[in-house]
Amino acid sequence: MAGTGDPVIVLYDRDCGWCRWSVAKVLALDRRGHVLPEPIQGELGGLLLEGMPEAERLASAHAVTPDGRVFSGGNAAAPIAAVLPAGTAPASLLRTFGAATRAGYAVIAGNRSTLGRLVTPAMLERADVRIARHRWNAARRER
Repeated sequence: MAGTGDPVIVLYDRDCGWCRWSVAKVLALDRRGHVLPEPIQGELGGLLLEGMPEAERLASAHAVTPDGRVFSGGNAAAPIAAVLPAGTAPASLLRTFGAATRAGYAVIAGNRSTLGRLVTPAMLERADVRIARHRWNAARRER
């Protein structure tokens, strides 16, 4: 997956501060531009998650691989890790320990409102700038 040129699209809840901060942390590792962040509530999010009930869409983050497969919640961790630098081994571990990955993700997702209180306005502003910059760079690469 890492060498395909097409990014893994990470769909996140744009109304969730914890979600935006978390996506920005992933993007900090994505020096090669293999991850494209998109809000679930955006046009592309709606197209990629068509047919999925809205409550399910917003219950977790999603990864959409270049071949169109959608991975949700903890299952999204491995496809995202796989395209990051040195991410092959972590992706393999995430797949091997899939039940633990899903359980850990469920705990975090279930507490994102509480965790979001730890994200200061300055942290959120930096996250939003990183997301916007990543999307802008991706658009430039497409030209």
